[in-house]
Amino acid sequence: MAMTIDHPRKSSWIPWVFVGAMLIVIAVNAVMVTYALSSFSGLAVDKPYERGVRYNDVLAAQKGQDALGWRVSVNVEAGQLVLRIQDRDGQPLDRVGITGHLERPVSNEATLPLGFTAMGDGRFVARLNTPHPGQWDVKAALRHGDDQYLLVQRIMVPK
Repeated sequence: MAMTIDHPRKSSWIPWVFVGAMLIVIAVNAVMVTYALSSFSGLAVDKPYERGVRYNDVLAAQKGQDALGWRVSVNVEAGQLVLRIQDRDGQPLDRVGITGHLERPVSNEATLPLGFTAMGDGRFVARLNTPHPGQWDVKAALRHGDDQYLLVQRIMVPK
């Protein structure tokens, strides 16, 4: 009579490879979901739905602003923000009230107020005290009598 010895199957580890692979996939997905939920939401404005509904108002305001014919140039010169404002005929506008601030695009940093000083000949200067170099958005309201011009301009602040 011959003796038979039962040997365990050598391929019993194969199902565990599939289980391990699925655990790795689940772990990677959990890390990606956690990162996605804790990072930038993609929203650039508050209340985007309401802003979208009022888009025709934005277009009408832009049409009125274009009818003014003002030419506004924005430059960064020697640590200062310089606005040059001209009317439709190319004449400098000197008596303009300006309120504005700087915002860092795609960042939650606080806005930085801008204090403009009239230098004459349609030129207004504000000191730049930005904590970081790089891109900043200038947002300002310019008023001359009953006319209003809303300025939104991206600038590059050097190091």
